[in-house]
Amino acid sequence: MKKPNFLSTFFSLFSYKDSPLKKGTLLLYVIFIMLSIILLSLYDKKQLHLELNQYHNGFFDAFFKYTTFLGDGILFGVFIVLFFFIKRRMALVFAISGVLTLLLTHLFKKIIFRGLPRPIELIGADQLHLIEGVKMAHWNTFPSGHTTTAFAIFTILILYNYRNRIQYLWILLAIIAGVSRVYLSQHFWIDIFVGSVLGILIAFISMSFYNERKLSNE
Repeated sequence: MKKPNFLSTFFSLFSYKDSPLKKGTLLLYVIFIMLSIILLSLYDKKQLHLELNQYHNGFFDAFFKYTTFLGDGILFGVFIVLFFFIKRRMALVFAISGVLTLLLTHLFKKIIFRGLPRPIELIGADQLHLIEGVKMAHWNTFPSGHTTTAFAIFTILILYNYRNRIQYLWILLAIIAGVSRVYLSQHFWIDIFVGSVLGILIAFISMSFYNERKLSNE
C-alpha cells in the first residue's frame, strides 16, 4: 500500500464519502460568508461598523463581553492538555494549529498590515457604543486573531466529531466569537471575515497531519 503524503491526506478531508461537514454546518457558514460579502460590497468598513454599532442592548453587551473569550489563544493550551489524556494525536493537532495561528496572525497583523487602526482609533470613542470593562485595542486590526483562533479550534472539533450533530454548536460558537469582536468594536467586519477563512484553513491543514499519521498506521 502506498504511503499517504501530506497533500493526499489534506485533500482527503474534502472528499469523504460521508462529508466531515454536515449540510447544516456548511449552510451556517455559507450564510455567514454570503452575509459578509453582501455587507462588505454595500458599505466601506467604517460606514458598516457605524451601522452595526447602532444595534445594542444590555443583554448583548454582557453576552458578547464574555463570549469573546471563545477566541482567546489560551484555549489552544486547554485543548492540548485535554486531548493529551484522551487522544494524543489530537493534542498534536491543536499544538500545530496554535503555532500556525500564532505565526499567521503575527505575519499579517504585525508585519504585512502593521499599524492599521481599529474602530476606536479610526472612528473615535465618542461615536461608538463601548462596553464598560472591555479593554480596547487601538492598532493592528487586520485580521482578527480571536476569530482566527475560534474558527481554527472549532473547525478542528467539527472535523473530529464529523458524525456528531454537536458540530452545529461548534460552528455557532465560532461565528459568535467572530461577531463579538465587531460588537465590542475591537475589529471591523472584514477583519472577522478574513479571520474565519484563515482559521478554517489552519484547521484543515492541522487535521491533515492527524489523518496522515492515522492512515500511515493502518
